[in-house]
Amino acid sequence: MADRNTMQKEIIHRTLCEMGGHPTAAMVYDYVHVEHPTISRSTVYRVLARMTEEGKVLRLELAGGENRYDGQLHPHGHARCRICGTVADIPPVEMEVPPDTGGFLLEACTVVYRGLCPTCRKYADKHVMSAERRQ
Repeated sequence: MADRNTMQKEIIHRTLCEMGGHPTAAMVYDYVHVEHPTISRSTVYRVLARMTEEGKVLRLELAGGENRYDGQLHPHGHARCRICGTVADIPPVEMEVPPDTGGFLLEACTVVYRGLCPTCRKYADKHVMSAERRQ
């Protein structure tokens, strides 16, 4: 049996890949809805969930925020700004499997670094320098 809504799936996948920046499902819907107002919010959420299950997109489950989606499947890590929440790709890091896995059969590892994006870092640097001058 063929998949239903093939055109909708293609539109959603293409949109995710074009958007970049690791959008939330709501962001993908907002972007898709401008050009394709007949595609519903539930369709976007359902298609993204299905594509994640099928390994066609990555779902980033980030603490303290909504899930984000990534159309880039090549091995890589992510960095998330602790101030504005921006998520960016970073090159992969070689990691060794720990000798004691506590009985777990390890299937995957996701690395998400936290820090400051370039914009927030500039703001933080200016803010610190201003405070130092006042003292």
